[in-house]
Amino acid sequence: MDRELSEKSPEYENDFDARKYLDTFYALDPEAPEIDKESQFLLKFIEHLVASGYLQGESLIEIGSGPSIHHILPASNSFKKIYLTDYNQGNLNEIEKWLQGKEDAFDWSPYMKYVCDLEGNSTTPEEKAEKIKKCVSVLKSDVTKANPLEPNSLPPADCVIIAGCLICACKTVEDFKSGLKNTVSLMRSGGYLTLIDYMGASYYVVGKEKFPLLSINEDLVKQAIIEAGCVIEEFTMFKDFDFTEEVFDCKKIFCILARKL
Repeated sequence: MDRELSEKSPEYENDFDARKYLDTFYALDPEAPEIDKESQFLLKFIEHLVASGYLQGESLIEIGSGPSIHHILPASNSFKKIYLTDYNQGNLNEIEKWLQGKEDAFDWSPYMKYVCDLEGNSTTPEEKAEKIKKCVSVLKSDVTKANPLEPNSLPPADCVIIAGCLICACKTVEDFKSGLKNTVSLMRSGGYLTLIDYMGASYYVVGKEKFPLLSINEDLVKQAIIEAGCVIEEFTMFKDFDFTEEVFDCKKIFCILARKL
């Protein structure tokens, strides 16, 4: 692991193994399929935002979703259209596999069940999966561009999620602030941003590749949100990780709800 790749490096498209990433961070023991504490924390936070009426409307965009769908699970009943986007085509291909019901798609059913339990089992995991497959589209995105969806464009979204993306894509503090502004530009005035990211992290490992991360702190994040034209409504943190430092050296994860002015 002597070679470090950032999300913006040309090699990232070829050297990032999306399926190995899923198997490393999201695969569960079939004998005891309990999702990790971090995912429980994130899904509870997002479900709380949905239940409180913050996350709802015509459209939701997730910027930098990676190869995963789990962040949108609690919001799947609250939007007519959901866009999952990422810089890496391999990540989008993994999502497409699941949307198309292919046999080799990653199994998200334990996450579906967990969210359905949080929601009081008003729908079954199977019903939730079918709903998501009908309302989700995938697009390429790049937070370093003024329009992260270039060359595509969408009407201003009611809500945007950006989770674990900025510290991967950004090399400097200014890059982080710029990337956040670019993301917020996709939202309507009064819309809600859900920002989830990691503090104090410098790398994560997928297979034999070590990917560098931008180390950030609470003050930087709060200032970046203000500069992006938003006001923070909720801020919470979590640090009880199941992952070893050999795989991921994160210290804390934070979840923020912010409203665009």
